[in-house]
Amino acid sequence: MPEFTLNHHPQPWRAGLTVAALLAEQGRAPNDVATALNGRFVPRALRDSTLIEPGDALTLIQPITGG
Repeated sequence: MPEFTLNHHPQPWRAGLTVAALLAEQGRAPNDVATALNGRFVPRALRDSTLIEPGDALTLIQPITGG
């Protein structure tokens, strides 16, 4: 079965999976994380059209806040 990784953890891949759809499935608010696919930043405006392919590595980055 084809896979991709999400924050270094293997995940089952399926055709048509986008970054935006994965964030929704994970219960992540789009404005709460930055995304990188295969080491390249994915802007929020492109998440709906960015497909995840077998072997891809998606990284979700939680911004650090504080003082």
